[in-house]
Amino acid sequence: MRYLPTAPSEDRALLDAIGVQRAEELLVGIPESLRLNRELKLPGQLSEQEVLAELQGLANRNTAFTARFLGAGAYDHFVPSAVDQMISRQEWFTAYTPYQPEISQGTLQHIFEYQTLMCDLTGLEVGNASLYDGGTSCVEAALMAVRLQKKKNTILISQGLHPHYQEVLCTNITPHEGLKLVVVDLKDGVTDLEDLKAKLNGDVAAFLVGYPNFLGCVEDLGAIGELAHAAGALVVSVTQEALSLAWFQAPGRAGADMACGEAMSFGNRPNFGGPFLGFLTVKDAQKREIPGRVVGQTKDLDGATGYVLTLTAREQHIRRDKATSNICSNQGLVALRANIYLQLAGPEGLQGLAAQNAAKAQFLRERLLELPDFTAPFDAPFFNEFVTEYKGDMATLQAECAKEGILPGLDLSPYAANLKNRILWCATELNSREQIEHLVEVLARVPSVVA
Repeated sequence: MRYLPTAPSEDRALLDAIGVQRAEELLVGIPESLRLNRELKLPGQLSEQEVLAELQGLANRNTAFTARFLGAGAYDHFVPSAVDQMISRQEWFTAYTPYQPEISQGTLQHIFEYQTLMCDLTGLEVGNASLYDGGTSCVEAALMAVRLQKKKNTILISQGLHPHYQEVLCTNITPHEGLKLVVVDLKDGVTDLEDLKAKLNGDVAAFLVGYPNFLGCVEDLGAIGELAHAAGALVVSVTQEALSLAWFQAPGRAGADMACGEAMSFGNRPNFGGPFLGFLTVKDAQKREIPGRVVGQTKDLDGATGYVLTLTAREQHIRRDKATSNICSNQGLVALRANIYLQLAGPEGLQGLAAQNAAKAQFLRERLLELPDFTAPFDAPFFNEFVTEYKGDMATLQAECAKEGILPGLDLSPYAANLKNRILWCATELNSREQIEHLVEVLARVPSVVA
């Protein structure tokens, strides 16, 4: 959106048109005690050259990492220049939902293509667009499961679900009177099937489980599905690293009834925390309860292929009390980047990228475990993330890495008492062998700490 300043004469004309002498008169509905009554503390006016120099100075205060081994829900992947070039076309820059198909065919087509690609990757039949991120996609999947599973009021979530996703679920589910969230314990880095079996009962609508989970471990969706389905519950797989869908069996073919999660890895950069791209795919029989935008393919009067919004009524966006969801902004631009990225890569290219991620993570883990202060607490299969236990001082490790321009893995200590001294590492196609060897060399110099 452009900023269009007004001249004093234009301000005067606007005030005269609405019949007031001063702009402050428009604040009569706000008590005097709540008004600022002073000028904002903003810096003085600067020239463009001075502003650019100021911003560069602020940017220079950031630590410039030359190697990154941090994932945990936001992954640093290579983004081809073609993605940036193609989305730079001005007509894409809108968050408006394409209600009018006669003027929105391009937008509708790319959303339809994105939905189709996500269905291919997840092994399910219907996908949507416009979910904000992985956390909110979990909320929408959970609430959808409750609508589908009438009279069931309990949602089970694996302790291995991303902690931030768990917080978003708690925030959004708690206000719904009668709904309950129950956490299922982990065992050896994956869902404890005995605990899951004990907590499955006739009130459980669905079980949400990471695939892979927050610790990087791959869950057995087949075994989970057998237990859940026998108890009449749905299984929702939650994938925080979308590229893993090109490496493991599609969740829809492994036992999941719904698949949701975070797709920012496809053509989008972490960008200091967003924007992200939530996704949700479901079985065909469940499609009428799916939230967000769903684009369908049809034929016009002349028999030409056309695209339209389908299934969702306007009540979804206007009569909020009747809506299945209150999603109102369109994540279309972020989904477009994913669409372009996936079509540039193609099936073989995507599998090749996934293979690189898996191989580099395996190599990183092997090299770390050669160091005396690192051990492996879990043996479950993983994709590009894994956990190590560290005997040394975490702050010293982080400081030594920062000196060398290395962003190490995530310190898991703040997330749970049983994760103290554990680090979640990630390796993607951007991590070269030289970077991994440099990391190991730096870690080898960090002194051990005797407890």
